[in-house]
Formats: sequence, C-alpha cells, structure tokens
Amino acid sequence: MVSSAEQSKGALTSSTHIAVGIILGLGCFAAVLTGGFFVGQTISKALNTVQMSAPFEIDPLR
Repeated sequence: MVSSAEQSKGALTSSTHIAVGIILGLGCFAAVLTGGFFVGQTISKALNTVQMSAPFEIDPLR
C-alpha cells in the first residue's frame, strides 16, 4: 500500500507540474502578443512610409 506521505508527495509534485506548465504557457502567450504588437507597428510604419513617398523618390530611374 502507498503511505499517506507518498500520496501527498505525489499530489504536490503533480500540482507543481501543473503550476509550472500554466506559468510557462502564460509567459509564451505574453511573448507572442508582444512580438505581434511590435511586428504590427513595424508593418504599419513601413506602409505609411510607402504611402507618403512619391514614385520618383523610390525609383529615380523611372
């Protein structure tokens, strides 16, 4: 039979694994959101630059 000390140790280990998994998942989710935010800003700035530039400024040989 399994003693109560071994049962509580197993439950604690399981709870710890679950908590670590949740924390890592939230950290990854936050990193994805932050990266998406910065990429979105960069693309937006690039599109604004292209819209503001005249064609001869982009390709003077035209």
